[in-house]
Amino acid sequence: MTLRTKLSLSVGCAIALSIALTLFLTWQRVSDYVLFMEEKHFASLAETMEHNLQSSYREYLSSKVRTVLSTKQQMRSMTLDARNDLQVLEQHLPPSEQRRQLGMALMSNHDGERASQTTENFSILLTTVGDLRLLGIPAMGIDAQMRNVKQQTCADIVLNLPKDGEFALWSNSKHKDEPILLFFLPVDADATGVSHAPLGMDRVLVSGLLLTSLFQEADSLLRHRIDTAKQNFEHIPFYGKGLLMIRDTKGEALVQRGDAHSFEENLGPLYAVARSQDHAKGRIETEQGEYLCHIAWIDAYNWYLVMAAPLNVLRTPSSQLISRLLMLGLVIVLASTLFTIFMVMRAMRPLHQLRDWTNELAAVDPSSTSSLDALENMLSQRLNLKRRDELGDLARSFASMGRELVSNIRSSMAAMTVQKRIEGELNAAKDIQMGILPDLNAAPPEPGFSVAAFLEPAREVGGDLYDCFTLDDGRKAIVLGDVSGKGVPAALFMTMSLTLTRYALRSGLDPAQAMTQVNTLLEEHNPGNMFVTLFLAVYDPATKELLYANGGHCLPFIVDARGHLRQLENLSGPLVGAMPCIDYLLFKDILADGESCFLYTDGLTEAMNADKELYGEKRLAACLAAHADVDPHSLHKAVFADICAFRGHEPPSDDIAMLTACRPGTRNGDAA
Repeated sequence: MTLRTKLSLSVGCAIALSIALTLFLTWQRVSDYVLFMEEKHFASLAETMEHNLQSSYREYLSSKVRTVLSTKQQMRSMTLDARNDLQVLEQHLPPSEQRRQLGMALMSNHDGERASQTTENFSILLTTVGDLRLLGIPAMGIDAQMRNVKQQTCADIVLNLPKDGEFALWSNSKHKDEPILLFFLPVDADATGVSHAPLGMDRVLVSGLLLTSLFQEADSLLRHRIDTAKQNFEHIPFYGKGLLMIRDTKGEALVQRGDAHSFEENLGPLYAVARSQDHAKGRIETEQGEYLCHIAWIDAYNWYLVMAAPLNVLRTPSSQLISRLLMLGLVIVLASTLFTIFMVMRAMRPLHQLRDWTNELAAVDPSSTSSLDALENMLSQRLNLKRRDELGDLARSFASMGRELVSNIRSSMAAMTVQKRIEGELNAAKDIQMGILPDLNAAPPEPGFSVAAFLEPAREVGGDLYDCFTLDDGRKAIVLGDVSGKGVPAALFMTMSLTLTRYALRSGLDPAQAMTQVNTLLEEHNPGNMFVTLFLAVYDPATKELLYANGGHCLPFIVDARGHLRQLENLSGPLVGAMPCIDYLLFKDILADGESCFLYTDGLTEAMNADKELYGEKRLAACLAAHADVDPHSLHKAVFADICAFRGHEPPSDDIAMLTACRPGTRNGDAA
């Protein structure tokens, strides 16, 4: 591949990368925005449909109000006309049978008959205050004690009846279970509202109207609007595979588009929210995928308006937009690449002489020393570095770059070789170290004795050591130590310490004598002035006797099954391997039935959290007491989990080793 092609492709790739990065950075935002707009459109559609239904109901209510007001005005007007006609008749005719007949003619529409001068169904009745108080209005089905919607009886109304009259509404009458509107108008009151008729004989005109007949036109209009809304509902443009439904409180779908079977079991909580808050919105999972749901509660009709659309359909506009942008980006990349090729071909004509050298450079194997030597020879001899034009500047830059490249390759190869060797040595050292330490957790349990160990090095290899083996006389040798320092030196010193300890104990020495011998041998061959804290013990399962020596190590804990703790506080001497001619002391204890001897290194108690606070012996003692009834392996897990929780994200500051020797007995319910 020629250099001009590389440059052309580099420019094209740079443009493509820029476009791809721009699309990547904006894709999520554009997708979220488009989805937001679709959800907004979704909610607007639901709001529009809800508004249409609500407006139908408001128009229905307005029509009823207008009808009632118009009817009340008509009732008042006709009742006033009847009273005026009656008063004129009484003023011009003396009391006689003729006047009585004319008065009855004026009231010809009372007692349930229809008024001929109006399209509304109402009647006018002439009665007295006394009759209203005692009898009510029998002709209209109103008893004297029957109360209206304001909890008033007929007597309460006529007690302070104004001169212009008063309306009253009863929710039902004795004749029909439907509302009736009455208008009470005094006949004998003068301009001041005072009646001159004898007490109880005041005459009152009562107009009555059954409201159900008034609302037939409004109800017909409402039904027409609802039917129209349902018809329009079927033609509303909606999302494919979506659900559009009007549902009543009984679960019956009045109008439905789409399959609601897979939705019903998931919409219950949204129905409850919509009922209490008028609207509910959420996402539900179905067999067909995730759906966006919007439910509106139409309180006027006790209906639910349910809309659900698949999210993949809602995201379609954003996907299409990204596809268009991607196609546009590809066109831009192609056009830019072609233009770049054209410009590079014009600008790089003087560089043809470097073509062969570039091909040779591309063929160099960086892992081959001979190829690097050949490259250095080409850079120093074959390149024309004396030219003073642009080609010479480019050749000198090329040569300088080549030399730096060869130098860096050689340095990197040398560094990688050293690093791989070190890594291989560390892995081999780790395998050797872990192979030296026994796997006590896999050892089968023995009658009257069980043991487990745990080790977590802070690095690839560490300086903590442990061991447990059976001596020739059947006793158990227990070893736990902590070498100063970390890494490979500590691991080597640990290996030497463990080997010397095993040899000393197997040779028949007691723990104190073995520690004295190990100290002497380590001190003689210790140019690095390293040391190890060491705890050696020999336990006899038959006699329960524990012989031990402690060379500067952490004091072990003795834990019984009830969580009682004590420590082996005796120290046999200082650190092992640091000073010559030290005789370590031997101590004795009893490991009774159900008790465990818990040994640990200082990496456990010196574990630190982010606040540089140490884990400490108090936390360790509390953890041991809380898990006193578990087996040794489970105890180690519990202690290490507690340390990790305390340490948080802080890295380990030192190796951690634990060893627990247990005499089961009554512990954990086992037999001794």
